[in-house]
Amino acid sequence: MFRIIRIKKLPVFAAVTSLIIAAAAFAGSSRAEESSVGTRVPIIMYHSISRDESRSGEYVVTPQVFEEDILYLKNNGYEPITVNELILSRRCGTQLPKKPVIITLDDGHLNALTQALPIIRRHGFKMTVSVVGSFAEAAGEQAEPDENTDYCDYKDIAALRKSGICEIACHSYDMHSLDERKGVLRLDSESFESYREVFLRDILKAQKGLESSCDFKANIFCYPYGFYDSASEKVIKSAGFEAALTCEERVNIIDDDTDLYRLGRFNRPCGESSEEFFERVLD
Repeated sequence: MFRIIRIKKLPVFAAVTSLIIAAAAFAGSSRAEESSVGTRVPIIMYHSISRDESRSGEYVVTPQVFEEDILYLKNNGYEPITVNELILSRRCGTQLPKKPVIITLDDGHLNALTQALPIIRRHGFKMTVSVVGSFAEAAGEQAEPDENTDYCDYKDIAALRKSGICEIACHSYDMHSLDERKGVLRLDSESFESYREVFLRDILKAQKGLESSCDFKANIFCYPYGFYDSASEKVIKSAGFEAALTCEERVNIIDDDTDLYRLGRFNRPCGESSEEFFERVLD
């Protein structure tokens, strides 16, 4: 049984898209160089993009830091892709850019819409936002949501997706927890069938929320806190997901044999300049 080495810690304040992607989206861009070792695809993991600098920490950066990161990548020749474009490349043989990068935001914080999206749009980038169904439902009951502490409700998630530059991933309905189960992991006392039933029930509830409120089902899964094993991977495959995001810190080498259900990502904390962070994780 395989489990990841590094997982996310609990943040102090808690915590598919359509595959019709025209090949023309790649026209005119530089193409991935053919290599026996595949194409390097780094994925950068953010959480909250908060204007409240007192919240900055391992899982919170300011909009200024986020924008400086995007500019660093842009100025150094990186071209944004989505996870679905990675899936499409595998399925149809569509070429990736020479220096692709994927930007992800976990947990579905409201500031993904209010802060991250305008920056992404301004610089011609794309992003993947992983949402938790129970967080979205609770957010819908907030009379005056605070972008620094609250989450996107379903209309916010729909707005992100309709922007055309944001895909949505499933981060579970209500398994984003560090209780006995540790995210979506199977309990030692559970049979696989019992575990599968529990996990699929959660996935179904998450997908029903997205389908009824946002008119789509996610085809990307994001493991809560990065916990996963062979059992959880088997369940998400059976549920129809085509890729999954982990928290293993490594650059993905994409070739015909790459497991898209174990995509690694680098968490972006505060306290480092863009140059320091990217030189550390990309080199």
